Amino acid sequence: MKYLLLIFVLFFMLPASYAQEVDTTAIAQDTIKVLSAEDMQAAEKLYNEGVSAYSQKDYSSALSKFKNAIALKANFPKAYYNRALCYIELDSLNLAVSDLGNMIMLAPNGKAYYQRGTVYIDMNNIEAAKADFIKAISLDSAKYKGKSFYYLGGIAFEQKKYDDALVNYDSALKILPNYAYALNDRGSANRMLDKLDDAIADYTKAIEADPKMAIAYSNRASVKRKKEDLVGAAADYSSAIEIKPDFVLAYNSRGVVYKEQELYDKAIADFDKAIELDEDYVFAYNNRGNVRYKQKDYEAAVKDYDKAIELDDSYGFAFLNRGIAKEMLRDNEGACADWLRAYKLGVESAKVYTNQCK
Repeated sequence: MKYLLLIFVLFFMLPASYAQEVDTTAIAQDTIKVLSAEDMQAAEKLYNEGVSAYSQKDYSSALSKFKNAIALKANFPKAYYNRALCYIELDSLNLAVSDLGNMIMLAPNGKAYYQRGTVYIDMNNIEAAKADFIKAISLDSAKYKGKSFYYLGGIAFEQKKYDDALVNYDSALKILPNYAYALNDRGSANRMLDKLDDAIADYTKAIEADPKMAIAYSNRASVKRKKEDLVGAAADYSSAIEIKPDFVLAYNSRGVVYKEQELYDKAIADFDKAIELDEDYVFAYNNRGNVRYKQKDYEAAVKDYDKAIELDDSYGFAFLNRGIAKEMLRDNEGACADWLRAYKLGVESAKVYTNQCK
């Protein structure tokens, strides 16, 4: 599922639990037509071979096995479910929805509704996803009920209904108290509601539940920065980077913290690393330009703002900052043009600067 995790910058956390789970339990007896013992045995053999191929990530082979099993035994819920998982891996989402619908028709259960809900999320069919998660909650055991509440929380978060998100995350955590993703995302909902101490507590619990969750360190750092605990924020970003050495956002964010601490060389090093990892990461160019400005290297600052604007010509703050740097280089005409552009792009603070322009 390519959806949300709630990171600041936000992202609704994709649970590892979304990794598909192949059902290896016993196959239910066909009740629609009488199969020969030979056909039954062949269908079961194909099904088990499909499970084996899926576990080896040979999705095309697994798909073929499940198709052949269904051809022999049309009333085969688990084969439909696992064929749907293959379709998901092969990005054939409409076919996955169809197969999950077949399973629900033959053997309705919370797992199938939950799984179909996650597919609907990928298809951006939010209302259908909500309906399936609600149905899963009404039917299922703790595992899928808890995860369904989690996804409902994520949907509410994306709709900026943060109080509703909290209610759903609370429900998920009552069922799955150590569910690190729900703890992380509840922290993000608390952050959006300016409940900063509650947010830190949730991120800390998420880290305790999963010490390798880099995003929880990064999110906790963002709250510590908001509380002006710059030392704590830098330490958390460092922990996130230690866990995930290619974590571009953490390098950029730690660079901002170092800038606020006036540790300019460290800040530059972090922005350099972010750019090394992602040469199109526009924010790192803008932020490095801000440090260059603080170092009174105005020409280098302008070059960084130029690059940020080249990458995103709707980035109003880069225009604002470039205008300020140009003013220091006595390029008043260029400065005014940039400030006017920033204001047109919605940067209200640029209006003060445009008052200097004719």
